[in-house]
Amino acid sequence: MKRNRIYGLVVLLVGLGWVPSALGQERASPTADRVQFFETKIRPVLADKCYQCHSAESGKFMGGLGLDTREGMLIGGDSGPVLEPGKPASSLIMEVIRYETAGFQMPPPRSGGKLASSIISDFENWILDGAPDPRDGAAYVPDSGAGEESRQWWAFQPVRNVAPPQPNDSAWPKSEIDRFVLHALEAKKIPPVADAEPLVLLRRVTFDLTGLPPDPDKAKKFVAEWNSASGESGRDTLYAAVVDELLASPQYGEHWGRHWMDVARYSESTGKDVNILFPQAWRYRDYIIDAFNADMPYDQFIREQVAGDLLPASDDAEKSRQLIATGFLAIGPKSLNEQNAKQFVVDLADEQIDAVTQGFMGLTVACARCHDHKFDPVSQKDYTAFAGIFLSTDTRYGTGGAVGGRNAGSLLELPAGTNSSFLPKLTRAAYERKQKQLEDLEAELKELVAERARNRSRGTDDSFSLVRVTTQVSELRNELKNYTSGGMPLPMAMGVVDKPRTVASTQPFRQRAQRGQTGGRRNSGFVSITDSPLFIRGEVDQPAERVPRGIPELFDGIKAPAIPRSTSGRKELAEWMTDVSHPLTSRVMVNRIWHWLFGAGIVDSVDNFGNSGNEPTHPGLLDWLARRYIENGWSTKALVREIVLSRTYRLSGQYSEQQFLADPANDLLWRHNPRRLDAEAIRDSILTAAGTLDLARPEASLIGRAGDGPIGGPRRATISEDKVIRASDTFRSVYMATARNAEPEFLAAFDFPDGSMVQGARQATNVPGQTLFMLNSDFTASQAESLARRIVGEVYSSQRKTARTNPNRRGANPSGNSTQPVPKLDLDDVADQLTELYWMTLSRPPVKAEISAAKKLLIRYRKDPMTGWISVARGIIASAEFRSLD
Repeated sequence: MKRNRIYGLVVLLVGLGWVPSALGQERASPTADRVQFFETKIRPVLADKCYQCHSAESGKFMGGLGLDTREGMLIGGDSGPVLEPGKPASSLIMEVIRYETAGFQMPPPRSGGKLASSIISDFENWILDGAPDPRDGAAYVPDSGAGEESRQWWAFQPVRNVAPPQPNDSAWPKSEIDRFVLHALEAKKIPPVADAEPLVLLRRVTFDLTGLPPDPDKAKKFVAEWNSASGESGRDTLYAAVVDELLASPQYGEHWGRHWMDVARYSESTGKDVNILFPQAWRYRDYIIDAFNADMPYDQFIREQVAGDLLPASDDAEKSRQLIATGFLAIGPKSLNEQNAKQFVVDLADEQIDAVTQGFMGLTVACARCHDHKFDPVSQKDYTAFAGIFLSTDTRYGTGGAVGGRNAGSLLELPAGTNSSFLPKLTRAAYERKQKQLEDLEAELKELVAERARNRSRGTDDSFSLVRVTTQVSELRNELKNYTSGGMPLPMAMGVVDKPRTVASTQPFRQRAQRGQTGGRRNSGFVSITDSPLFIRGEVDQPAERVPRGIPELFDGIKAPAIPRSTSGRKELAEWMTDVSHPLTSRVMVNRIWHWLFGAGIVDSVDNFGNSGNEPTHPGLLDWLARRYIENGWSTKALVREIVLSRTYRLSGQYSEQQFLADPANDLLWRHNPRRLDAEAIRDSILTAAGTLDLARPEASLIGRAGDGPIGGPRRATISEDKVIRASDTFRSVYMATARNAEPEFLAAFDFPDGSMVQGARQATNVPGQTLFMLNSDFTASQAESLARRIVGEVYSSQRKTARTNPNRRGANPSGNSTQPVPKLDLDDVADQLTELYWMTLSRPPVKAEISAAKKLLIRYRKDPMTGWISVARGIIASAEFRSLD
C-alpha cells in the first residue's frame, strides 16, 4: 500500500511552539531536562496505553491517528490535531484522558480505564511547557485502501475491441447493439417483450430527441404510413426518416444541450452564502445548444470547455466561441462571502477539479483533497498536481463580489462584433455621470480609510460607512467595465484565461503570504502560474511541500503529457482526456447518452466510474459503443441515431411477470423502461398543447437583462417577479432564468437540478404533490384555458381552422381572450373535440370509456361548457400519462 509521507518544515515550526513567531528561524532543541521529563513521564504512558491502537509497531492507526511520532500528534487523526503546544485546554488529548465526553474516553474503560490523576497532571504540565518531544518520523497518513489493486478496476482498463456476439435468434436483432442485448438475455433465458406500438414509439423518440411531443397531424400521418408500409423494412425506413428529421431540428440541441447543462452545473447565480447574479451565463448556455445542433465532435467540445482560450482560432467568431466555451469552468457555485481570500481561491480550484474530472471522466478526484482517495488510485499528491493547473488559471466570473467587494470577479472581453445589443446603451453624459460618481466614491473611500486609521489610534472604530462605500465602489467599477468610454456596451463573457506567465518564487508559500509578497486579491498567494503546496488535511494554513502541477499517471497505457512551465496545463489536460487511449472519457459519455435515452445507464452510477461506483450490466456493449463513438469522429448525433434505431430501444414498456421475476431491475433490457418526463419537457408539452409555445430563441436571458447584483436587494422587483423565476413565459424552458436557490417554481416541482454539482442523472420522483401542483398551478390553469378554447375553435370556428400556418400555434388564442364567443354544448361533437384534445396532449385518440367520462363531466357544465372543457383539459394535463413515457 502506498502511503503519502508528509514532511512540512513550516508546519512543524509553527505547531511545536518552541520558536519565536517569526518564520525562517531554526527550531530550538528542547533542553535536556525537558526531554527527560518527556522520556520518563510521557513516552512510557503513550507506549503502554496508546501504541497498541495508534502506532506503526502495532500496525493500527485507529481513527487515522498515530501517536508514535511528534508529527503524528501535531497533525492528528480524523478528529484533527490531538494537542496544541502551550494550550492544554485546547488540546484534544486532555479532553479524552480526562473522560470529559461520554463515548470519547481514552484509554477506553475496557482497557484499564481512566489514567491516574497524577499522570493526567503530567500531560497537562508537558503541554503547558510547549509539548517538547524528541521523536522523529513522519505523521501517519491513513492508507486509502486504494493501492495497486484498485487499478485493476474494470473502468481503469483500456477500452477493449469487442466483436458483437452472435445470439441464437439471428432474426431478432436489427443492429449490433441488439446482438449484445439479446445474447445476454438468452444466457438468462429471458425473452424480450414485443415491439412498441407505432404511436408509443413516435412519442418516445420525439420526446427523447427534442423534449417536445409529436405534432398531431404528423403523428396521424405517421401511423397511417406505418400501417400501409411494405413489411418490416418499409416501417424501418419510415422510422429512420422521422429520426433524421428530429436530429436535424433546432429543438434537438435545446433538449440535449439541457442534458449537458446538468453535467456542467449550469446556473445564473453564485448560490451559497450570498447569491449574486451571473448576467453573462446565457452565452455559455447558447454555446452548448449550438454545439449539440452542429454535432460538434465531443473531443473538440471538451477541449474548448477546458482550454478554449489556449486553442488557435482562424477568426474572431471562432475565438469568441472558444472563450465562451470556457464558461464551463466559471459557471460553478461560489462562496463570495469567504473572508480568507486564499481559502476562496483554493475552494474555487477544488470545484473546478471536481467539475472536470467527474464531468468528463466520471472520477471523483476531489475526494483526495484532504487525504488519499479511499477507493480509487488517486493520492492527495495527485490531487495537488491537478490543483496547480487550476490555481494557475484566472477565473472570470464577473460579479462585484460580496459585502465590501469581497472576492469580486471580472469578465472576459470578447472580440469586436460579438452580440451585446441586449445591454442598455448609455449616453456619453450618462456614462460620464457614472464615472464621476465612481471618482467621488473612491475619494470618499480614501478619506474613510484614513479616518478609520485615526479612530483606531483613539480606540474607536466605525467601519459601517467604510463597508458601504467599498461595496458601492466595487459594484460601480464592475458595471462600468461592461462599457466603452462612449457608453457602448462591450461583448463580455464568463470564462477563464491563464494567469500571468511569471516564474513563481521559490520562497516558502507561507513566508510570501505573511510578508505581503503574494499580491492579487487580498494576498491569496496565487497570482501567477504556479505549483500548489500540498495542504495537510486540506487546510490552507497548513501548507507542506509544493507538488509540480501535472497530470498524474492514473492509468496504464496512456502517457500524461508534460506541462510547460509557462502555461497552466489546461490544454495538456484536455489533450490527455481526449486521447483515444483514455479508458474513461468515451465510456462515460456514451453511458450518459444511453442513460438519457433509456432512463438508466449501462453503468448505473453515471457520474462515478470509480471503485465505489457500479459495474456495467453489458461491459462488452459499453466498450463497443465507446470505440464506435471515437471511430465515428466523436459524433453524438451518429451515436444517438444508432441507439434509437436499434430494436432494443424500440421495445415495448409492457410488464411481464415472468421476465420481472428473472430480472426485476430490467438490467438486461427485456423491455423499455417506462419513465417520467423531465421538468422542462412537461412544461414545454403544456405550452405546445395550448398552442402558446414560442420556439424562437430569446435574446440573452431575463437575468442578463436584470444586470449585476444580488438576488433581492435593489433588484428584488426585477428578478423575483413571476415572469422571471416562475413559469409564465412562453419560450422553451431551457431559456428560463435559473438562479441557484431560486429555481422556477414549476421546474422545481419536478426535480429540476439546483446546479450545485455535476448531475448526469436527475432524480425522477413520482409523488402525489406533483399532481396536486398541476391541478392548482396558475400556469396550468391559464394554459388549460388556452387549450380548451383551441379545441372548441378547432371544431366550431372555420376561421380558426384556416389559421394553421404555424403548427406550434395552430388555433391558438395566446391572449386567453374570454370574450370570444363559445357555442353551446353539442354532445354530438364531443367525440370529435375530445379526439383532437387527446391527439394534442397524449399523441393518441381516446378510447370509448374516456369519451363517456368526458361527456358525463361536460353535461354537468351544460350551462357553462367552456368551464367544462377547461376542467377536461386540466385533468388530462395533470394525469400521470401526460408526464410519462411508455
